[in-house]
Amino acid sequence: MLKRGLLIACSLMGIAGCSLNSVRQHEVLQPERLDLQLLVCKIKSTFFSDANQDGQISVGDHMTYVFNVSEDAACAQSQSTFYAVEQIVMRQALGHDRQQTFVTHFQGTFRLKKGNLQLRGLGSLGLSASKWKAINQSGSIDLVLANIFPESHRLSVIGEGGSYTGLVGTAFVKPGDAVAVDINLFSQFKLD
Repeated sequence: MLKRGLLIACSLMGIAGCSLNSVRQHEVLQPERLDLQLLVCKIKSTFFSDANQDGQISVGDHMTYVFNVSEDAACAQSQSTFYAVEQIVMRQALGHDRQQTFVTHFQGTFRLKKGNLQLRGLGSLGLSASKWKAINQSGSIDLVLANIFPESHRLSVIGEGGSYTGLVGTAFVKPGDAVAVDINLFSQFKLD
């Protein structure tokens, strides 16, 4: 009888322990929010890779970029870098403004003072007909921010180290003289 009572008491303590543990896990999983605004200020370099060597921009080709980035509200002292690659996945018909637009798979990494943020998603690349036809072989090309970021769009964000480890979220890209990137991050889990 004593063994049975001891077994029931231990079982009840185990259930109570599990109950306390589930409350603790629930508290850990509540998301924390972090908002950032970054400015893509200037293009450092651009490179076109003609994957199928057909002498024109087409599906499968990609562009690589390096940008100067500001973590405060001014581009005068841009202290961070954004590395990106954009692969063309679809060509759209010429618009009424003779602008050729391409749908792209966009991926890049912000290297910031407090850590890295990776961005991914669909993007677009907009070029005038003359600019589009002038890009006919792999190598450095001359683009402006408005070519690379012709319209607003959203991207997924994953924290990759430093203060951003364990964070995920979205980025809203707004074109302009300096491209504004509004980032909303949430904690998916807490690292002990």
